[in-house]
Amino acid sequence: MNISLIFAIISPFIWAFMNIVDKYVVAHRVKRPLGFAVYATWMSLLIGVMIALFIKWDGLNLKEFVYPMITGIVGGIYFFVYYFVMQREDASNMVGLVYSYPIIVALLSFFILRENIGLIGYFGMACILVGVLMLSIRMKKIKIKVAIWLILLLIFMAAFYEFSIKMVTDNLPVWNGFVVASITNGLIGSLFLFNNKIRKDFFYELKNFKWAFLTEVFTFLSAITVFLAMVGLPATIVSSIAAIQPLAVLFYERIAHSIFGKMSRDNLLLPKLGSIILIVMGVIILSFVGIG
Repeated sequence: MNISLIFAIISPFIWAFMNIVDKYVVAHRVKRPLGFAVYATWMSLLIGVMIALFIKWDGLNLKEFVYPMITGIVGGIYFFVYYFVMQREDASNMVGLVYSYPIIVALLSFFILRENIGLIGYFGMACILVGVLMLSIRMKKIKIKVAIWLILLLIFMAAFYEFSIKMVTDNLPVWNGFVVASITNGLIGSLFLFNNKIRKDFFYELKNFKWAFLTEVFTFLSAITVFLAMVGLPATIVSSIAAIQPLAVLFYERIAHSIFGKMSRDNLLLPKLGSIILIVMGVIILSFVGIG
């Protein structure tokens, strides 16, 4: 099997777990998420620096760092939009809408990279997106309470982030590109300290620095699996499979309920069976396209 396909399937399960950890930290440990976000980006920078010491940089020039720097800039800004939304609303309220971003990735890939996964591939992508939307509506009862521009910003930033990763892996060794993106991410986070309120929140959250380490371990695992998936697969396939995160959340909820208590009616699988079948069918189709 294509090793990149394995990473593409593993990645959304790590991302979903990361989001669960983030929500716990923001809800129960952190009082000022935007200040905490700076520490999170600094952990990204630290991880990047540590990896940089163990990889080769021979033969690379500064021009090749443009794409990973763009990835880091988009990722760094996304951090703060993400925490800003979580501070005001339950981000899960719009989860089904945010996971429409593979459509934008597909368009960017088609027109810029001339990437075409064929009619059957786009059919598989449609199955996943429809299934995810149906599952998200049922699981989270989507209610749009925040400004529509925030929803659109999250969608477009998620799309540009994943598309830019594909540009990185097409032009640089994956670990070098990841390191540059991670360090840029941290530097962008530092720029937010020029904002007086965020700077005050930053000092207030100093005591929670250890939680930034925890969240960024999972962020690191999530991001590097996307990088490794992009090496051998079209961006459209990677982003479409990544959109199955709500299914991963359902999987974790099943485990939690089996350990800690009886499931409520809303956690039964049968009412969600149609959505699950669509998602699984879409992943299988895209898997065959990726292998081919």
